[in-house]
Amino acid sequence: MNPNLQFCPGRRFERFGLALALAVFAVVLLHGNWLWRWDRLFYDWQLASESRPPADDIVIVAIDEQSLRELGRWPWSRRIHADLVRKLTAAGARAIALDIVFAEPSANDPAADADLAAALTESGRVVLPVLNEQTQLDGQLLETLPIPILATAASGLGHVDVDLDLDGIARSVYLKAGLGSPRWSTLALALLESVDPAAGAAPLPGERAAPAEIPSPYAWVRDYRILIPFAGPPGHFRRVSYAAVLDDAHDPAVFRDRFVLVGMTAAGLGDMLPTPVSGLTQPMSGVEFNANVLDILRRGVAVQPLQPAWSTLLTIVLVLSSVGICAVRPSRWTLSPIGLSMALTLIVSLVLLHVAHRWFPPTPVLLAQALSYPLWSWRRLRQAARSLFVEQERAQAALRSIGDAVITTDAAGMVEYLNPTAEVLLGRARNEVLGRPLGAIFRILDESEYKAEVDLAAWCLERKQTIKLPEHSLLVGHTGREYAIRASAAPIRDEQGRMLGVVLAISDLSEARRLTEQMAYQATHDALTGLPNRNLLRDRLQHAIAHARRTTQGFALLVVDLDHFKKVNESLGHTVGDHLLQCVAARLRSCGLKADTLARLGGDEFVMVLEDLQQEDWVILFARSVLTFLESPFLLEEREYFITASIGICLFPRDGEEAETLLKNADSALYRAKEKGHGTVQCYAQDMHVRAVERLRMERNLRHALERQEFELHYQPQLDLRRQRIIGVEALLRWRDAQRELIPPIDFIPLAEETGLIEMIGEWVLRTACAQAKAWQREGLPALRMAVNLSPRQFQRPGLVDLVAAVLWETGLEANCLDLEITEGLLMHDVEGSIAILRQIKAMGVRLSIDDFGTGYSSLSYLKRFPIDQLKIDRSFVRDVGTDQDDTAITLAVIAMAHSMRLEVVAEGVETKEQLAFLRANQCDVIQGYYLSRPAPPSQIAALLREKAPALLAGR
Repeated sequence: MNPNLQFCPGRRFERFGLALALAVFAVVLLHGNWLWRWDRLFYDWQLASESRPPADDIVIVAIDEQSLRELGRWPWSRRIHADLVRKLTAAGARAIALDIVFAEPSANDPAADADLAAALTESGRVVLPVLNEQTQLDGQLLETLPIPILATAASGLGHVDVDLDLDGIARSVYLKAGLGSPRWSTLALALLESVDPAAGAAPLPGERAAPAEIPSPYAWVRDYRILIPFAGPPGHFRRVSYAAVLDDAHDPAVFRDRFVLVGMTAAGLGDMLPTPVSGLTQPMSGVEFNANVLDILRRGVAVQPLQPAWSTLLTIVLVLSSVGICAVRPSRWTLSPIGLSMALTLIVSLVLLHVAHRWFPPTPVLLAQALSYPLWSWRRLRQAARSLFVEQERAQAALRSIGDAVITTDAAGMVEYLNPTAEVLLGRARNEVLGRPLGAIFRILDESEYKAEVDLAAWCLERKQTIKLPEHSLLVGHTGREYAIRASAAPIRDEQGRMLGVVLAISDLSEARRLTEQMAYQATHDALTGLPNRNLLRDRLQHAIAHARRTTQGFALLVVDLDHFKKVNESLGHTVGDHLLQCVAARLRSCGLKADTLARLGGDEFVMVLEDLQQEDWVILFARSVLTFLESPFLLEEREYFITASIGICLFPRDGEEAETLLKNADSALYRAKEKGHGTVQCYAQDMHVRAVERLRMERNLRHALERQEFELHYQPQLDLRRQRIIGVEALLRWRDAQRELIPPIDFIPLAEETGLIEMIGEWVLRTACAQAKAWQREGLPALRMAVNLSPRQFQRPGLVDLVAAVLWETGLEANCLDLEITEGLLMHDVEGSIAILRQIKAMGVRLSIDDFGTGYSSLSYLKRFPIDQLKIDRSFVRDVGTDQDDTAITLAVIAMAHSMRLEVVAEGVETKEQLAFLRANQCDVIQGYYLSRPAPPSQIAALLREKAPALLAGR
């Protein structure tokens, strides 16, 4: 008989009780759900082990970043959604789910709701979402439906409630939910029911909810819970951009006989749900979550939790199987079979999930199986633990110090072991120190006092507890080299608690401390020049303010900015620019005293703080001397470079008593110095702050002027002198602010150029002017050329040619009726690029003019390459024509040159009869100015166009 099977009655009863206890333990864990986190991890792992191709008949229309860029800021007009529904319906979509909340009527366009409702009715296959919301903390739950007109027009409504697990991950969904009763199908099920009403009548899968003891009409009730076997990670299903659908950029066959789900995928707008198949930074959008639910419902692969009775039975069987193996096997052979039993448990759970679509949590069984081995073999394990305790304690103490210097001693403090790192720190080989007391080998010094010698091992043996030295400690090796260290000594004990020795762990912090000091320096100093940066400057200013208040003396703050330094980087490269900044910093440092502060704020801007100021006039003299000092040439790589600078000055306490106030006021003074010209000094004055505030106010109002419809266009006629009729108008921008005051263009156009707003404004001007020209044609007026000025930023913006083509197509204006005016200086900035753009515009049939000709800089060799139609003589030459010899010569030269190049000539600023007579006598083609008409609104221009131009001139 096998001796391993000969159990005494006491041992047999003990093992039977152990088996029963493990089975009961696993069942309690199963129903107590205490290991839910581990079960979820196993579920996620098993789910990730299988993926399936995306369904061919499910398409997501994504409201993504591209759509937001093209269609504008969310929310969009419901007319756009109506257009989308109609396009999808026309493409033959089988059913549509709009995962978009329409809880409020459209405030800006009430008719848009009716338009969307009509589109839903026409389709007859659109499902809308129902939300459960809580408007305030601990407030009553609300059931948010679409507005009535849309709810009535929709083919169905479905809830979008997602219940997150305790770890915040979405793994399941309730097929039915609702306020008071689960009357709403989930959005995916509602989509199926809209196509096949029988789908709602069929028995639903899922775990049923226990009936409430006291039903409440204010409670959100859920039923039919299913687990979701996701098809794949986010982005798995076929996705089409919302804007691409509206632009017909996709074949309509993509949506034919398919389920289409429309929803948010752009970050920050819709629900983004962490799922088992999501990465750490890639949550799944709500619309794709619903696509997964739709997919599993159509495939019939929804996962349901195994029924409690079957889970209990399976748990008992699996636990008893592993315990039975331990009962028939010798104790030394039980580890491998138990491992196989645990693998079998995982396989059973995996097969149930992927084949039967039932979820069985394996963690309680695995824990009971893992515990069966130590509980069954506890006697042998305890004996092994006794024999290995001392060695284990010593090994664990050493392992805690891996990577550091480790030294162990015996109970008398004699060295027994040291690792190679300790040999390096001590400066001695192992055979030189073994068997010797540790205190005689090296000294650990307190860095703050630098005198206390410490025998760390003897100290630990004396106090019989762990000892840690302060962070600021030094170790002096045998060679005299010092190391910044962190050291600790821990006692080694046996199982009775008796001291067996000491283990010392010593970390070399020398490099870390050096890096810390370096990082602290870099955080407060400029990397290029080594000067204090903005952070350290604020600290220095606080000290200067405190010192000035104690001594009742003021100080000066100077902001030095190099003029046109950007051109140095553009023309010579950033390497030369950086070297030049270093030389400027060195020269500025030599200007002041050692007690003064010199800092670099960034770019080409420096700040000087001059303390203990006695006379304010001295500051201005000092600033001018700095400018003179900087004007001397800089010699870099055997070449001379010349620069100038501007300086803004403010004084403490006259111009401010806080650091930020002083910096702001000094910047205002610098801005005024830049306005006056280069190489100037300007002290702060109160009106500078007022001007800065006014400029900020105008910039803020300018940003809202377009949406408030405060811009308007006036038009100035252009008269053909040969045919004696008006042939065109020039569109001129006007801004009438909220107070209905007309702001001159000279006050806001430069600001719009500087802030970049001129691009949006220029696009509005182009579109509005072309639309007005077409409107005049529809009124029966003669076709006129519409002249529109292009700003430099608008001309240099990519996509200008596409914008012009789009505006002409939208407004229906013929290309030969549009005249784009560009300044000659703009064209000379990038000659080849400008020629390419002009040729593309010219190829469309648009006329091109050079505005303000003669005031900029140009080359005749380049001028003949520009595909232009006309030159506009600047008003500065026309003003004194006939009376000023130079202006007369320039005007005649421009007319002659233009005619020789077969270009038309337009004279701007014609205000007198004498100017008109001179221009007519010298064969100028077209005139424009106050003599003919001031810029006027469209209605006045229409009235003027109905007059006869000769009669108009005769009356003047």
